[in-house]
Amino acid sequence: MRNKFDKLLIWRNIQANYGFGLVDAIVSMTLLVGVITYGIYFASIRLNTVYDSNLTRSITKEIERDIERLKSEFWGMYFNESQREYSLSRSQCEDFSEEIVNLKSWEIDDDPPNPMIQSWRPGSNRSKVFTGQPVLITRELNMKSPIDEESLNASIASVSYRVQWGENNIHWVSIYLSPEAHSWCDSVI
Repeated sequence: MRNKFDKLLIWRNIQANYGFGLVDAIVSMTLLVGVITYGIYFASIRLNTVYDSNLTRSITKEIERDIERLKSEFWGMYFNESQREYSLSRSQCEDFSEEIVNLKSWEIDDDPPNPMIQSWRPGSNRSKVFTGQPVLITRELNMKSPIDEESLNASIASVSYRVQWGENNIHWVSIYLSPEAHSWCDSVI
């Protein structure tokens, strides 16, 4: 019984055979390399996921800041301080695209080919995540009628934001601006 027990003990078996063999060393080194490789691979996937989430959050914040600047200027655009009310002419109510394009915060490029489309690249001063791949944010102004009927005015402004980085070209968000929604103009419907 004692002899069988001694043969089963690995340590004594290793001592009797004068250590590990070449095959055992190769197998253990291969397993070690495999474990290290998978560890590095999964750590890099995790870091890539963290970078993507930080980039998404920073792009969203950049677009939110731009929307807030536009809304702030849009609210102050037609305010008459002496009368303490908003005053617009009928022509401005029907198509106010020129007023939006002439806003200070709308003009990013000095001389764009199309003033309805503006693009910018946020820098690292906005967020450190922008120091990596270059990100291009594009906003486009489209004027629409309230119920997609050509005979009505184009009194609704749709501002669409697209984001490009790497091979991605994603429509991020769209907002609608309308003076009728704030009772600045009479409703046409």
